[in-house]
Amino acid sequence: MILFYDGDCGFCQKSVQFILKHEKKPIFKFAPLQGEVAAKLLPANITQNLDSVVVYQDGKMLTESNAVLFIVRNLNFPFLFFFIFKVIPSPIRDYFYLIISRNRYKLTNSSNKCKIPDENVRKRFLN
Repeated sequence: MILFYDGDCGFCQKSVQFILKHEKKPIFKFAPLQGEVAAKLLPANITQNLDSVVVYQDGKMLTESNAVLFIVRNLNFPFLFFFIFKVIPSPIRDYFYLIISRNRYKLTNSSNKCKIPDENVRKRFLN
């Protein structure tokens, strides 16, 4: 299972670090939407529009709030409680997701510097 994210976004990089710290099991591999793996597996409209996180598995994609809910469902207590937002219809969830997504560079420093992970974690990052 691959989680694609905007590799140039500080907010997105911090989100990946948060997932690494709080996931129940190490199920995700991580790859930037701007990378080679994304170009091979994802449609061009996804890799050119960087406003969505993408969870990809076996040719199927989850985007926007559905991807976030899938991620949350795989986090430790208490973060998995956010899965309760699944009861909200997808168009409403996606509306709020897009507000955050389009303002993500303002939410954190958009520095290209990120924490260097140890070797076990580095194996989970794809180009």
